[in-house]
Amino acid sequence: MDPVTAGALVAAVNSAVSGAGGEAGRRAMESLGALVRRVWRRGDAEPVGEPEPVAIPYDDEERLRRLADLLVERAGRDPEFGRDLAAWLREFGRPAERESGSVHNTFSGTASGPVIQGRDFHGPISFGPQ
Repeated sequence: MDPVTAGALVAAVNSAVSGAGGEAGRRAMESLGALVRRVWRRGDAEPVGEPEPVAIPYDDEERLRRLADLLVERAGRDPEFGRDLAAWLREFGRPAERESGSVHNTFSGTASGPVIQGRDFHGPISFGPQ
């Protein structure tokens, strides 16, 4: 089994919120909320939101990343939780199917140089003098 990473969790949450929408997005977020509640019930996690109902901080990149780090850390210490989190990622981590020609770019973390995301670029791209 591939290890679950915080970056993959953040990307999956962003995909569920922005791309899947509707019933699939709702199911993904409810399912992740159930996993987060399991961590809360253990009592040794630093709070990242209100315990009930669990609000996944999808609109706050820093808090979402802290939550993802917490879940990955717990998955490393608790094999059962790790299997359940990996199963969630397998089910909901794939990018949602989008209409033909649409683009969904996600960037998380830091880059050591320029990052270009988009579709259908025309003409040269320049970052100025090197």
